Amino acid sequence: MRVSFTVLISFFLVISNTHGMRVPQVDLNVAHEEYAISFLPVLKGEIAVLHLAGGDNYLINTGPEAMRNQLYYYLNQLQINDIKGMIITEKNEVHSEMIAELWKKYSIEQIIVGQSLENAIPDNDAYNIYTLRDNQSYSLSKELALNVIHEGSGDGEGLDFSITFFHHRFLWLSSQSAHSEEVLMTKPLKNVNIVKIPLHSKAENISHRLLKHIDPQTALLYRSKERLLNGEMLEAINEAWIDLYLTGQHGLISIKLNKRNYEVLTFDQEDGVFNEKETAR
Repeated sequence: MRVSFTVLISFFLVISNTHGMRVPQVDLNVAHEEYAISFLPVLKGEIAVLHLAGGDNYLINTGPEAMRNQLYYYLNQLQINDIKGMIITEKNEVHSEMIAELWKKYSIEQIIVGQSLENAIPDNDAYNIYTLRDNQSYSLSKELALNVIHEGSGDGEGLDFSITFFHHRFLWLSSQSAHSEEVLMTKPLKNVNIVKIPLHSKAENISHRLLKHIDPQTALLYRSKERLLNGEMLEAINEAWIDLYLTGQHGLISIKLNKRNYEVLTFDQEDGVFNEKETAR
């Protein structure tokens, strides 16, 4: 059964003191027995924020140093003043300068990584690092836990995890390899509602059989409309009647979950804030 969703495209415009920019503020109003995930439409990297009901925030990845202004813009837009933990999902998302800067700026308590990245984080003695292994869980709050589905160390692999909230399940996929697909095919994933699909190159794509095995209602991709996807992937997504959201097309995307359903909220970024000409991912 598909849950209902709504799309929100309006927000309040206020003056921010971050880089002297005009920043449209987003208040997700995460209440008791709710949580939210925001996918930041930066040009490079796959960055998201987990918003917990108690006010805690977990940052998933940081993006490279060249994306610093964009990262801070979106964190300011989401009114993020504190970050409890940082989750680094794969080798390509290890950016030592940004990790150090964010650790200090937001007084981050813990860095959470898969076992294969344990030695990839620089200055280990300076950080409180928690290492995750296959099938392990990490408690985010009393109601919410991050469950490791697969922790891959090969090329095109990383931390694949899910978060279950009442009868909703979100799956973050980092891995895109033949080996990881075989592993994922053995996992019980039929109750996944929302999936973040990895896309390491245009030539690679999530297979029809894996997509059918997961059978999600909503899929998200860090990709622009102009630099779209492998045609086979689009065909599989369309045939499965999956609602597809692209950060490069929809801008800032937040998904808010409660006991009964979830909402997909999109916030148009056509405010001319960023006109950088960096090569998109």
